[in-house]
Amino acid sequence: MSRLRPRWAAALLGLASAVATAGLPAAAASTAIVGARILPVSSPAIASGTLVIGDDGRIAAVGPADAVAVPAGARRIDGAGLVVYPGLIDSETSLGLAERDMEFAAHDVLESSAPLFPQGRVADAFNPDSAHLEVVRANGITHAVVAPGDSLPATGQSALVRLAADDRGHIVRSPLALHLNVSERVGGTGAPATRMGVAARLRQLLADGRVRLDDARARAKPDPKLDALAPALRGEQPVVISATSSQDVRLALALAREFGLALILSDVLDAEDQFDAIAAAGVPVVLGPIQLLPRQDQRYDAHFRVPAQLAARGIPFAFSSGGVSQIRRFGYPRMAQMRNLPYLAGLATGYGLDPDAALQALTLAPARIWGVDDEMGSLEAGKRAHVVVATGDPLEPTSEVRHVFVDGREVPLDSYQSRLRDRYRAGGRR
Repeated sequence: MSRLRPRWAAALLGLASAVATAGLPAAAASTAIVGARILPVSSPAIASGTLVIGDDGRIAAVGPADAVAVPAGARRIDGAGLVVYPGLIDSETSLGLAERDMEFAAHDVLESSAPLFPQGRVADAFNPDSAHLEVVRANGITHAVVAPGDSLPATGQSALVRLAADDRGHIVRSPLALHLNVSERVGGTGAPATRMGVAARLRQLLADGRVRLDDARARAKPDPKLDALAPALRGEQPVVISATSSQDVRLALALAREFGLALILSDVLDAEDQFDAIAAAGVPVVLGPIQLLPRQDQRYDAHFRVPAQLAARGIPFAFSSGGVSQIRRFGYPRMAQMRNLPYLAGLATGYGLDPDAALQALTLAPARIWGVDDEMGSLEAGKRAHVVVATGDPLEPTSEVRHVFVDGREVPLDSYQSRLRDRYRAGGRR
């Protein structure tokens, strides 16, 4: 086959590059947000400050307006009356795995062919064209932990995704964590029918994985199920265990001690008497949806008070919209909850949680829990520029998001919801 002439090769390379970047936000340019109230999260609020986003997609400078110079030629955003804060992180969601709540044929949330499926990776099923991404992004949520459904004992491995792609795509890290479940709501075809059975199956799975890890000859023959456990058993990957009740939490803590797991607890809404044990173990928590109704034997505000109770004990925790855990409770993921993530944190401030701690549980705390706080979670020079500009407090439903930057690129805020609004506001003729 004859070689292409250099000019034709260059033309084809240029065309390929254009196709690969079609539909992505424009390349990042230097931008300065001037005179805004800035909430860095990792340091005190700045009443009137300037934040500069460099053309490399990172925060170049942040500080009081009179201490930060605006680079020559930078795009300037007047921040007077606006609030700037880090992009929010949803720590457990079904985003990109289901498009319609009860359209089960379109769900990739849970692989139910086997009760033990640790080798499954949600990154293989994540839909980058999901209409939900733009809806959630428009409310200041820039990243999400997309996790497999948790109604089986071992459900797979999650991924951290950015909600606006650049040339690296949506996936930030995969696999992120191994997900197990000891909840009383565990079930499904082939799954154990009792907590005793769930514990036995998980203990056997982890024991088999440890044996394989120690046997080089066994590893010569591929075993995707057991090989998927290796990073967790070596302590290199966190293990998220869904645990709702006190008994669930006790079992999860016991498994973590027995196998040396880097444990993250998920849910824990009905395990108040185990919060001291969680604190003593130094285990972080991903909170399920606190707006769910309490049990008949609980106070009306039992779930609303959980964030403040965790904070009082020094337990690191992060909020989630509960797209995963709601499948166990309702049978489907309730996708509409995902855009309401900041309001869950706002609700908790009415029941004892400090507002600064609430914002941290949406930003820096999850970044630390997932091991990415060197790149995101706060507004600091050198970090990736995941930045939100809004008209007011990020926890207030009345605040309107005006600008969202992901990796320094400003992303559009329209969505199918806003397009439908505009269509019918104009009489529905388009």
